[in-house]
Amino acid sequence: MVEGLRELVDLSRFDAELRTFEEELAGLPGRRAAVADRRAESLSQLEAAQEAVTEAEQAQRRAEGEARDQEAVLARLEGQQFQVKSNVAYTALLHEMDQAKGAISEAETRILEAMEAIEQARAALAAAEERGRSIESHLVEEERGCDEREKVLREQISQVEERRDALRGRLDEVLLARYDKIAARRSPAVAIVAKETCLGCRVGIPPQAAIEMRKGEVIITCGHCQRILIHEDQLEGP
Repeated sequence: MVEGLRELVDLSRFDAELRTFEEELAGLPGRRAAVADRRAESLSQLEAAQEAVTEAEQAQRRAEGEARDQEAVLARLEGQQFQVKSNVAYTALLHEMDQAKGAISEAETRILEAMEAIEQARAALAAAEERGRSIESHLVEEERGCDEREKVLREQISQVEERRDALRGRLDEVLLARYDKIAARRSPAVAIVAKETCLGCRVGIPPQAAIEMRKGEVIITCGHCQRILIHEDQLEGP
């Protein structure tokens, strides 16, 4: 059998493991960005809930201020009742007093509405704070998980690279160059043949190619996917 052919199977496996680890490592910044986005969304919801409470409290204060102003107007008008000297003036005074009373009533209605809005807004704020604490706890765990997984992945990559590089150093340069050329286009670059079928692309191997492959005197590649072929029987034994 061609020297180094079995080792190419191991090399292909190492390369596949590296790709898997590196792809996961490359995805960690995206996971961290998603955590940051969820945290920003949670904070935005909390700020909106707090703003709703503030707006309701301001509405109550405005309505209370309007009520006080109109009560002062009404008190002033009531003090003028015994100072008017004609029916026309008295009628006009009564009309102004009715307007002030109406304005006070409207302001008191707005005060009640604002108080109800404050109660609802504070309940919503409390719920948002509770959700925020729960979300933040989850996000902290997610960040910790990313950090721990990054450490593990970097260790695994280092270990596999070391084993892969050691294996590459033992292979024939011509064989390795051929492997690298295929690996640049196909992953994995080596395929096992079982029942005269390439397991890389699931296409049958021509009889003559199967015979040459079993002899093991030359490297046979799949006519369909171009991968280097090795029969499953050649993986067994010395």
